[in-house]
Amino acid sequence: MKILSKPKGNAEEYGRWSVNPYIGCPHGCLYCYLKSGPSGGYLGQPKAVLKKGIVSEDHAYHLAMAEILENREQIIRDGGLFMTFTSDPLAADTRDLMLRIVGSCIGYATTPKEQVIPVMLLTKNADFCGYNVGLFPTKTQLQGMHPWLSYFGLIRPDVLTDRLAIGWTLTGHDGLEPNASPNAERIAVMAWLSRAGYRTWASIEPVIDFDSSFRMIKQALDAGCEHFKIGLMTKNTKVCRHGFTLGGKTFEPYNVGQLITFIKNVMKLTDGRATVYWKLSVEDFLEGTDKKHPIRIYNRIQTMNEDATYGMTAREYLSQWPHSVQKDWSIFAPSPSVQ
Repeated sequence: MKILSKPKGNAEEYGRWSVNPYIGCPHGCLYCYLKSGPSGGYLGQPKAVLKKGIVSEDHAYHLAMAEILENREQIIRDGGLFMTFTSDPLAADTRDLMLRIVGSCIGYATTPKEQVIPVMLLTKNADFCGYNVGLFPTKTQLQGMHPWLSYFGLIRPDVLTDRLAIGWTLTGHDGLEPNASPNAERIAVMAWLSRAGYRTWASIEPVIDFDSSFRMIKQALDAGCEHFKIGLMTKNTKVCRHGFTLGGKTFEPYNVGQLITFIKNVMKLTDGRATVYWKLSVEDFLEGTDKKHPIRIYNRIQTMNEDATYGMTAREYLSQWPHSVQKDWSIFAPSPSVQ
């Protein structure tokens, strides 16, 4: 039974290594990709359960750590570990095991910083914090290291807050995520943890509509978010070019002009404040559907009198801003000691 995985395709944009001991999620999101396809009944079940073949959380922990430690150096080189693709790592039923794994990845006070495995968490939960210590101690509380020993052990405060990045999915559409914490509460906890010294980030995916996503980005930025990953609605890895229906409501198709405007507004807003990674779904939409002869970005936007170089690809267009990280998408720079 493998718990550590190397994602492929669109999933790799979140992390080159991932720990997934659970399947299923209680949030009930109407757009959830786990519910689609022939395995949707298994992967998309409404409660988090351990994968088949794992007999207990202790069993899962020891399996995970054996695989992680075996691949430690490569995981660090590749920008860290992502949690998780098949559940929510901070849901009530998963957080004990997932944070136990996080604590062991980040190590103890005697672990050299360059040997610490960076971890990115992605959640839709906000009920774990309560705007106080909750699951994550502040730097001040960490200095004394008491009574905080349950998950993280004797970890140096600067290592924990530098090598753990906590992220939230933000769509601005609570109705499409009926059992998740409201988007406003997620942003409130992000603000608290940012003030406490933690690294925070946001997944703006899927973009349901550009206005809602831009509002989420602005609010997250004000809450201290330092990194955004932004992607369009997809089905079976293909962008929904002709609109989509969720919960009986039909959403309008994406418009390339609106997308270009959205991109420019986001890059202007985040300049000097956060880095942005535009997912492949955005590049694919800009370049068009003809994969044998891709439509160049210039041809897509020339009627808008935009500044674009002839022959420019979508990635080149998105990379022209200094804080765009199309080539280095991880919030963690690879450790120079292992390059």
